[in-house]
Amino acid sequence: MFLIDSHCHLNVLKFATKKNEKESEEEFLKRYSIDAIIQRAHKASVKYMLAIGTELTDVDEIRNIADNHENIFRSVGIHPQEAQKHCSNYSHDEIAEIIKKHSALPKTVAIGEIGLDYHFERESELQQKELFHLQMDLAKECGLPVVIHSRDAADDTVAVLSEHAGARGVIHCFSGEQDFARKSLDLGFYISISGVVTFKNANELRESIKFVPLDRLLIETDSPFLAPAPFRGKINEPAFVAYVAEKVAEVKGIDVETIAEATSNNFFRLFDKAVA
Repeated sequence: MFLIDSHCHLNVLKFATKKNEKESEEEFLKRYSIDAIIQRAHKASVKYMLAIGTELTDVDEIRNIADNHENIFRSVGIHPQEAQKHCSNYSHDEIAEIIKKHSALPKTVAIGEIGLDYHFERESELQQKELFHLQMDLAKECGLPVVIHSRDAADDTVAVLSEHAGARGVIHCFSGEQDFARKSLDLGFYISISGVVTFKNANELRESIKFVPLDRLLIETDSPFLAPAPFRGKINEPAFVAYVAEKVAEVKGIDVETIAEATSNNFFRLFDKAVA
């Protein structure tokens, strides 16, 4: 049995800050080095990881992580929270050129994460939609699936996805809205579950998981964010996807081995450029 973390930010030190006051900066950097993170993941039976891109300034860093580690794949894309900055600093042609260049590389298996975020960035809605449509078009041109971020924007996300007939991809870190899940499934998308499923207040999410077909399910950490119980408030990492798998298995009333096999098969079916 092995697990796959289908969504993690392995340039973790860009996002994470030291929380243990007793730990020195040197100890912290060593503990969250790429090699240490990957070693702990492998000990937890996490065999493959998808390192997610969020902006164009980190494409080379994530490319190097994937190229230097056999069992890591990567995506390239602009997160909706980065839309305003990228629209100011790049033309659409420049964005397309960079994304197409990196999409052609062997270990780039998806465009993402892309989408809409109205929770933090409502004032950039127009730029978000511009880049969302642009990257959906690029995904079709490059023949890659998309990794979708949607926060407080379910209706608009579905509307954009519906305009791009035949698109394939995953709703990452699905938060539980049953109507959004059903519409996403109807469009042919996969649903990815994060450590949120272990949170006490995630009852709606757990109810939604019950009707998501096993062959359309993925699991992820979204590390270093959203650490599952019993690690809430700590830095998340790919090794913790095991806790996600266990909780999803519990909710669905099946064994964790079945979840591991199904989600691994689903990963390679969706991200079909990835080679096991």
